[in-house]
This record gives sequence, structure tokens and C-alpha cells, in this order.
Amino acid sequence: MFIKKNINNFTILFDSSGSIYITELGILLISDLHIGKSYSCAINGNFLPPFEIDETIEKIKSIVDFYNPKKIISLGDSFHEASTLEIIDNIYINNLNKIFKKREVIFIDGNHDAELKSKEKIDAIFKDSLKLDNFNFTHIKNSKIIDNLFEFSGHFHPKVSIISNRVTYSFKCFVLGKNFCILPSFGTYTGGLNINSNTLKKIIPQEKTVIALGKNHLIEI
Repeated sequence: MFIKKNINNFTILFDSSGSIYITELGILLISDLHIGKSYSCAINGNFLPPFEIDETIEKIKSIVDFYNPKKIISLGDSFHEASTLEIIDNIYINNLNKIFKKREVIFIDGNHDAELKSKEKIDAIFKDSLKLDNFNFTHIKNSKIIDNLFEFSGHFHPKVSIISNRVTYSFKCFVLGKNFCILPSFGTYTGGLNINSNTLKKIIPQEKTVIALGKNHLIEI
């Protein structure tokens, strides 16, 4: 399920998975996968079931199969830490490379994986950021517009709270402004930051559109 919008004369599909598809460019956007988080937690003594990688990779495969993109751009923190590719099982790396086969894949550096080791294991190009057509792709939202480009970013794992029958529900969400969009986290073991938090209030304007990821529906607020 998706919500369709026109941005800079391009058709943008906001998907219920937390991904975005730019139709005319054949680009699939995802952000904040944090692959390997369970491994990192286990090493630090917090024993989580190591199945988040399976679920995250299966989610990537499902959305890639659906849109069949020419290009995949991951907007940073694709891997949970610098050593992730050295500590996770090679089967996960092989499964990712199978999904990426015959596609151009770009990983934007995030604060968690800017110093990622063994990058050569992944069939992808790594960049600090990327300008393409009318868009800028980066990990953390810039405070100013860059060359009048519409910007896609991640990092903050935005969430929104909705009250129904006096019960508060929390949902991952897209935050969409006049010249930017912050994507929700795509990974399985990823928390979130409420859009009304002091941190996000400082960087996003009052006039914005929020698209919440419900279980069966997208909710535009």
C-alpha cells in the first residue's frame, strides 16, 4: 500500500513498508536498516534473538520484488556498527548481494557505519551523500536547502503518537516538508523518536505532513 505525491515533477510513492519509490527514476529509498544490531547487543551482554537480520533482509527482498527498482539508495546506518560485516554470518551478506544483483546500489554513510570495515563484501557503492536530478540524498537533514534540491534523509527514526478512545498508539512515520522528507527506520530492531520531541521540534517546521505507518493503512496527518 502506498500514498502517491508529486514532488519536483516526479511521482513519489510513500510505501507502508517505510520505503519510498521514485517512479520516473526507478529509485527505491530505504533508511536506517541497522543490520547486525542483535549481534552488537549480544557482544555487549544484551542477548537478543539474532533474527532481526533475517526479517530485515526479507523485508528488503519483498519491497525490491514489488517495485523492481533500477537503483536502491540506503540513506545511512545500513549497518549497526563499523565491524558489522566482519561479525555477521556470511549467509546474510550473500543474501543481500543476491537482492542487489544487476541493480545499482548506493549506501550513504551514516553515523553508525561511516567507518564500516570490509565494504568490499557488499556489492554496493558507498558515498557521503548524493545529488541526483532534483534531489539530494543524505543521512542527516541539512539545516539549509542545498542548491534548491528536495532532500531525503533518515537518522531520526521519526514516530508519531495517535490517541484513539483514550489509548495512545505509536507509529513509525514519514515527515514531509516543503523541501525535505525524513524517512522512518526500515530495520526490525530500531526504535524511534517522537516528532514532538525537543530534538525534532528544533529541525522540522510546524507546517509539515506526517504519514504514519499503520498495520494495514497509511495515515496522512
